[in-house]
Amino acid sequence: MVSKLLALEAYPSLKDLDFRILRGVELNMRHHRWVPLEDIARFARVDVETASFRLGKLDNWGLVVRRSDIGYIGYQLTIHGYDALAIRALAKKGVIEAISTTQIGVGKDADVYVGVTPSGEKVAVKFNRIGGRTASRRAGYHGHVFQNKRHTSWLYVSRLIAKKEYDALLLLSPIARVPRPLAWNRHAIVMDFIEGRELAELRDDDLSREEAESILDRVLEEYLKIVRFGIVHSDLSEFNVVLTDDDILIIDWAQHLTTAHPESYEMLKRDLNVLINAFRRRWRVDRKFEDFWPEFKSAWEESRGEGNDD
Repeated sequence: MVSKLLALEAYPSLKDLDFRILRGVELNMRHHRWVPLEDIARFARVDVETASFRLGKLDNWGLVVRRSDIGYIGYQLTIHGYDALAIRALAKKGVIEAISTTQIGVGKDADVYVGVTPSGEKVAVKFNRIGGRTASRRAGYHGHVFQNKRHTSWLYVSRLIAKKEYDALLLLSPIARVPRPLAWNRHAIVMDFIEGRELAELRDDDLSREEAESILDRVLEEYLKIVRFGIVHSDLSEFNVVLTDDDILIIDWAQHLTTAHPESYEMLKRDLNVLINAFRRRWRVDRKFEDFWPEFKSAWEESRGEGNDD
């Protein structure tokens, strides 16, 4: 579903004090599920009345949410407030100058918008939006990460996942057809803007069987390089392959695993099965998992420096 980036609607009205208050809520959410008004005022270096007034504005804009039935007045940062802080940081660093207000891509865990750099270059800005019980597992982060935290903030998990994807793209972009990352802040990643269409967006009659076979071979050629390098996508499908004017791009690396991870072997097998089955179902490509698995299994073993008996 395409929607607006709500933080941009409020952004022109935000003052430096508002960003200090948002930052105060963000930092204190490490220690409180609902951050006390007094703590926010102390961090922002203003009196409680001023902080309360500005927080009322931020609440109206959807950047924070207020609760008063917990024995005190407390606040949480919303995903829109987190967006505002990330946009502010990227703008102050000179990474972006403007962002569009509508999405160019949307997935189950992220939204993507067009940004513009100070030099006028178009970029893609991806905001991770993770929630629910499985987020930390899917990101490859487990209980020990949060063992010293009183509770898990899914804003913080979104930040960890964005950093994880950014790190993967830094490693892979010099050797394979993946987006080139330009910057990262909180839950947002800035990448090269690529003109193209996801495979999942194509109608079945948009590609001939021969064209689809060529695309599948090209995707697997790139993926083999990546596995040999030591990384498994672990969520590869027709939704994660983009067709550009002259090539392909493999996107969405937030769930990647290294081949040293105990689940990487099964995730690699699943990746191949899902992708090959999609091409067989949609474009009648007569390829089988067994046609490719020996080479991928060998690449997985080489990257680990050991064999596998499966």
